[in-house]
Amino acid sequence: MIVECFARRLMAPFQGVLQVIRVGDGEAESTDGVNWVLYAAHPDILAHSGLSEVRFGTWTGDFGLRRAMVRGTAAGGLIERIGEPLIGALEAFARQTPFPLQDRREYWLLDAQTHEPLVLIDSRLCDEPVPPAVQPRWLPGKAAGDEFAGLAELEDLIARRAGRRPVAEWFERDADGHGSGPMHGRHAAEFFPRFLLTTNWPEQRQRVLAEAFIDWWAPALLQLHHLSDPERTRLERAAARRASALARLFRLYPKTMDERLIRVARVQARMQSSHETAAHYEEPFLWME
Repeated sequence: MIVECFARRLMAPFQGVLQVIRVGDGEAESTDGVNWVLYAAHPDILAHSGLSEVRFGTWTGDFGLRRAMVRGTAAGGLIERIGEPLIGALEAFARQTPFPLQDRREYWLLDAQTHEPLVLIDSRLCDEPVPPAVQPRWLPGKAAGDEFAGLAELEDLIARRAGRRPVAEWFERDADGHGSGPMHGRHAAEFFPRFLLTTNWPEQRQRVLAEAFIDWWAPALLQLHHLSDPERTRLERAAARRASALARLFRLYPKTMDERLIRVARVQARMQSSHETAAHYEEPFLWME
């Protein structure tokens, strides 16, 4: 069987990168490169349960497979037949993360006047259908609302630049970062904001606010593959101020500039977690078709 290993961004809101290993009708997904959730999708499963896919277990390199309670699905060992080659693929490839990003179809909210991209609001694999058109809106997420003090002001700035009738466009990016869209044609990589949010603002206060949000985003942004060394250095320094988020995601950073800084932040995160009683909030992953 063919094994596919790739990654895609977790969007709406952007919260990092999802690692995927796919074999036949089985798929394993991980947000940290360590803990994997296993799914099976097959027409017989849909016929028996009404579900397009079922979650049948979790997997880690240290503990192997832990099966979930699966009820009302296809009988006859179908899930086991789907899962067996998937487990083999996990054992062979899971430690090779992070995988290359393949969600090169990007949905950007545009400036109403210049049609320049303001912020990335969605992405898709190139073989996936785009969702039905709805009024485009940037969703920064609950965690941003809780932790970033200037979020309401930033959202207002973006909404004003997008205009009363916001427009977004799907662009297909190539390996060099160039993007082509149906409305506004082909653009060089420099046309698209490097950190998924524009820093091109007329006033210094607005620029500072956008840069501050990018710094808050840094633990997730460091999972992107296109960043230059100076960009990584800047983001690592910012990410260290959100040690717990960095500690969850650092294994999926394609490159690290300051190993000592990352190590100290991880130690800080462990110290913080030993004094915290509240569970960490994770954004819900909503798959919209």
